[in-house]
Amino acid sequence: MAIKLNYKNLFDYLIDAAICHKDDLDHLKVDVNNSRTFHWVVELTRNQGKLFVKQLPHFSRLDNDLRISKEWKLYNFLQSHKDLDYASSLTPEVLHFDDSNSILIYKCPNDYITLKSFYEHQEAFPIALAELVGTTLAKLHSQTMSSQKCHAFLTELEECKFNYQLPYPDYLSDYLVSRIEPESLKKTQALSWRFLGIFKQSDAVREVVTELVLNHRHCCLTHNNIQFHKIFIPQHWDKLRSEIQNSARSLIKIIDWEAYSWGDPACDLGQAILGYFLFWIDSTIAHRAIEIKKSLQLATIPLEAVRPSIVAMTKAYINTYPKVLEDYPEFLKRVVQFAGLGLIYQLLTEFQLQPEIALSRQNLYFFIAAQLLCKPEKFLSI
Repeated sequence: MAIKLNYKNLFDYLIDAAICHKDDLDHLKVDVNNSRTFHWVVELTRNQGKLFVKQLPHFSRLDNDLRISKEWKLYNFLQSHKDLDYASSLTPEVLHFDDSNSILIYKCPNDYITLKSFYEHQEAFPIALAELVGTTLAKLHSQTMSSQKCHAFLTELEECKFNYQLPYPDYLSDYLVSRIEPESLKKTQALSWRFLGIFKQSDAVREVVTELVLNHRHCCLTHNNIQFHKIFIPQHWDKLRSEIQNSARSLIKIIDWEAYSWGDPACDLGQAILGYFLFWIDSTIAHRAIEIKKSLQLATIPLEAVRPSIVAMTKAYINTYPKVLEDYPEFLKRVVQFAGLGLIYQLLTEFQLQPEIALSRQNLYFFIAAQLLCKPEKFLSI
């Protein structure tokens, strides 16, 4: 890579790429709360929206890592096929792609906020919003499931592997179901090995994870890394919802599609409902002196507060796409299990970004993940 973006040269790059003008510099600002290394959110002038600037991590272990170009190819493909309008309307507006430097820039409207931000500021979980997300995912899956063009495009991509491992940290994800490569040991946070030790001790969890990763369905276009901070909704979503109920376009936007594949719809729905479980789990006080079950009981956001949204999202998905239960009888069981798998990957990612916080949460996360993975029927009754 000739250019390695950072906070010092980010604005210069935006000007050189003709995304912004020099006159804009006094008004542009980086959204620090939602930015991270190799992924910046820039607030534009005059309420023109937000830019998302992504670059492939420089330390990626794969010499042929094509995640950025893979994401760009998907956006191009969807935009060029009118029969996939709904799926296309879910994606952001792409402004710039720099293949030589693995940089992708896209934009979201100014009046859109993340689902995570909405819940954090409202401190409430409207049922209608959960239904909107469930309906949106069902429409995405059902539309692409019947598309031969989409199937051909996704399965022909050499880099589009059939697995469910987050694109980062890829070497830790590999370890869950296979042997880690020696050269990757140097890249691994020492603290994360404590959790991997816990994981290795549970044959039941390892067995379910391995089965999920290796033997999942290949049915439709799936995002594979749905998280609440990647889902964008209009600030006045409730007023707009009735207006576009039968529209061919989505009210919701979803970003960060680099992990997409021709995959399992249960993964997307499972990771979506995991967002609600995380509000519950992350509101607990994790301490070695407090038993896990007691900690969960003391959560400031109890499970009862998010349970209705989990149910509503799942029911909305099934009501929108009822045929999924005919074609995929174990769908609901898989949804719960993918939520558990997503929780494990969430923890592994936190070990790379916030190792001390991850260390304090590892036992709690693993306890809930094990329940979701090994006892999904317990949660199906929610």
